[in-house]
Amino acid sequence: MTETDNSPSEGTQTEGERRFKIRLKLYDRESGESRYCTLDEAKTWDWKDPETWRMIGGWQIASFQALLGILYLKMEKGIEEVEIVEAPRFTMLSGG
Repeated sequence: MTETDNSPSEGTQTEGERRFKIRLKLYDRESGESRYCTLDEAKTWDWKDPETWRMIGGWQIASFQALLGILYLKMEKGIEEVEIVEAPRFTMLSGG
């Protein structure tokens, strides 16, 4: 594995993305900004933080394994890009 395999730089795919063949777009609900991220980056997120929620299509994703499961199902349907909405828990519960 080369150094570029782990780089989140634009245009570089990691082993996981080559296997899943799907792009992850992270939308920060607080700031309104969005950006692409890698599976390697998603793996490092604090999935045990109860104050940060991540959602895909209305479904809360509470672990990296759950994320992989959703991505696999989306990929089987031919979907090439998935948006993950990330926000503090209180904004998701209050309707935001």
